Amino acid sequence: MTATRNGRQRAAAVNGIRAAIRALMVCAGLLGVVLVVSACQTIAPGGPLPATGSSDAATTVSRADAEAAAALRQVIEAEPAVLAPQTAFARAFYERRQFRPAWTTPIGLDERGRQVQAVLETAWADGLGSVAVPVAAESGEGPLDAVTRARRDASLTAALADYVHSALPLRPVWAPPIAEGVLGALEAIAADDPSATRPGRLFRLVSEDDRHARLRRGLLRYHALADAGGWPLIEADGPKLEPGDRHGDILVVRARLRATGDLSGGPVPADPERIDPDLAAAIERFQARHGLTVDGILGPRTRAALAVSAEDRVRQMALNLRRLSQMPPPPGGRSVEVNIAGAVLEGREDGVTIFRTDVIVGMEDRPTPRLRSAINTLVLNPTWTVPTSIASEDLLPKLRDDPEYLTRNSFQVFDGWTRESEELDPATIDWHSEDLDIRGLRLRQRPGASNALGAIKFMFPNDHDVYLHSTPSRGLFARSERTFSSGCVRVRDPIDLATFVMNEPEAWNPETFKGRMASGQTRSVHPGQSVPVALVYFTAWVDEAGTVQFRRDVYGHDARDMAMMARSM
Repeated sequence: MTATRNGRQRAAAVNGIRAAIRALMVCAGLLGVVLVVSACQTIAPGGPLPATGSSDAATTVSRADAEAAAALRQVIEAEPAVLAPQTAFARAFYERRQFRPAWTTPIGLDERGRQVQAVLETAWADGLGSVAVPVAAESGEGPLDAVTRARRDASLTAALADYVHSALPLRPVWAPPIAEGVLGALEAIAADDPSATRPGRLFRLVSEDDRHARLRRGLLRYHALADAGGWPLIEADGPKLEPGDRHGDILVVRARLRATGDLSGGPVPADPERIDPDLAAAIERFQARHGLTVDGILGPRTRAALAVSAEDRVRQMALNLRRLSQMPPPPGGRSVEVNIAGAVLEGREDGVTIFRTDVIVGMEDRPTPRLRSAINTLVLNPTWTVPTSIASEDLLPKLRDDPEYLTRNSFQVFDGWTRESEELDPATIDWHSEDLDIRGLRLRQRPGASNALGAIKFMFPNDHDVYLHSTPSRGLFARSERTFSSGCVRVRDPIDLATFVMNEPEAWNPETFKGRMASGQTRSVHPGQSVPVALVYFTAWVDEAGTVQFRRDVYGHDARDMAMMARSM
């Protein structure tokens, strides 16, 4: 295999990417930037321009609009296809406004028309690449005759109606209704309704935070890279290369990292096939934004990430943009969000990140679920009742190898799951017996240094019996990919999270928590207000510094979500 794809493969991939994004995102409902209309536009659509001090000028403009309205009526009667495919909606839109032009002046598009045109030209990134974008009629291009103006106004309305028709059914269930559907939306846009003056405001198809806008800008940039031919690819299963090593792949790596800005475009070094300090630093930057071990070494996982094509990264970004688009607006007050794929937790206030900490999430065969709930209880010095699945799959093999394991790690064994169940001596149980049904036994770990839940547990109602908690296994936080739990989320800085959730700095501060934890007594405390918590799954995003971040699809959600959306076409 060569370092770069052959010309035919590259052309096919680039030609197919927009169709793939359309299929992915139209099915999913990703319609990110929604018809930005000008909040400062003061000219009524299709109405006369402000007077310039000359009544003749006002009369001329009024006559021009009257002629355009008559021409619009004639064009629509004679050429109904000009309003296709949403002909009925577009026609009703003009009938209600007495066929006055909505987006044009006698010299071209007005400000609102130019904004609608601009949105339609990048509609592919919002899942509407099938919209036929009319040729722009720029303001100032010169006087337009009435028929030309009518056709251009009608063609822009037709494209806009098609956009809106696709957008409305795909709005999240939490979005407020729009009266009269497509027709009402068209009229709100043309009337400069205040609800339509911000991206996503009218259709509420995007979550109202900066992440969506940042990721969309990143998607457009990566799409431009893909359209321009993408970047060269190295062999994913090639040799491990360390700083100072020489290899023919290094030339490809240099070109690959320059394409995405990880390596600056300076002069070619004297020995371009060697990993010199500048290239090692570029590899480390690439590794950091892909959630890999930052060591400057071209190992298996770094090679695998470098072997992903620009087209595949665009699809990955598009899918994650869709996920962002379907999120509810940021809750007011304090909230907690865990990005499972990124293994990071963020505490937010009014949508703004206040603190961030690493987490450990579920193993690939015991994934942390995606869910939304609210933290309503903190348990200090918790006990741990072992789920039967963990007892049979994890603990029983340990018990058979080490009979003292339960006693040494402060476990109790009960003969059932009721309050009346009696405690048993672990030494009296034949853990090797084929007749043993460990599911009938309840194993509970006392509070203490070895307790699997650590010193704090954060509880929230859910159907998966998962929660956030601290952990005695602190060394695992040093790993770049942290999938070691059985589904719950282990928090690196639990005291910071507890202080954030309680939001009572005088009564509950880090010193208070440390004192309570040192007592060893189990105690439940409740925040004054439940704190919304979301466990989400993003494998691509753009951070506050503008850096595009990618993570491995550890649970295969990306592949399944893409396949599901493809089947729903």
